[in-house]
Amino acid sequence: MIRLTAVALILAFSVLPIASAEAAIAGKVAKELIEATVDRAARRSGRAIDGTAARKAAIEEVGRLAEAHGSDVLKVVEDSGLELLEAIPTYGDELVQIAAKVSPQARRALALNVSELLPLTRRVGVEAIELEAKAPGQASNVFRIFGDDAGKTVATTVRTEDLPRIIKYGEKSDSDATRQLLLEAYEKEGASLFERIPPGLVLATGLSASMLYGTHEVTAPARAEAEALRENPDIIRDVMNHSTTVWGGIGLVVILILLWRFGLMPWQRSQRAARKRE
Repeated sequence: MIRLTAVALILAFSVLPIASAEAAIAGKVAKELIEATVDRAARRSGRAIDGTAARKAAIEEVGRLAEAHGSDVLKVVEDSGLELLEAIPTYGDELVQIAAKVSPQARRALALNVSELLPLTRRVGVEAIELEAKAPGQASNVFRIFGDDAGKTVATTVRTEDLPRIIKYGEKSDSDATRQLLLEAYEKEGASLFERIPPGLVLATGLSASMLYGTHEVTAPARAEAEALRENPDIIRDVMNHSTTVWGGIGLVVILILLWRFGLMPWQRSQRAARKRE
């Protein structure tokens, strides 16, 4: 038993230096990763912080966040920039938890406008941040104009290039019902909606439900007919043949009337010749 205990002690003391070395290496790697993360975040923010107290403070804060939330927080900080770290003392680690749920572009948008986007995100969800990333400075406008539920629809369904016009059309709508109808029309027709109801008309007169509904109803039959002709080219050929026959007949009648009017029909000439001989 004494011999076994001695062997165990020898093994334990021989393993301790190896474990300590591995822990030291792991700590060094972690520190280097944290420092690299801070440097990349500084570049994202367009700052030079090498050798400054700000860099040291940022490294300590990222180390704390990594210990509290795991290594994934490093990518969140890198995408967000130093602004996110600077806002944490005021808004807490909730910022990091929210930023971890959104795209890299949205993380940066949140870091640049925490005071406005954080309350909005608490109310409507991370869709607000993703919308801000697509249309900087417009997330608050969208939810103000369309409301929380419809605003989420705008955030998730409207293409980035169409957002300015949707926002303007929403501003010019005469009621919440019209704004809802606007989104329904956009979901069905996409950008062609703006061709049917030109921006100039909306800016001049505003947008009403009757305009959206009326325009759709008036143009729907024409679109249906165009689609039918596109899918059935034989119809076009038959129509053209029929039209040619009809117009040919009309042209012949017109020619006969003109010949009769000016006395150029064969029997008219025969009658004139007979009168001359008499």
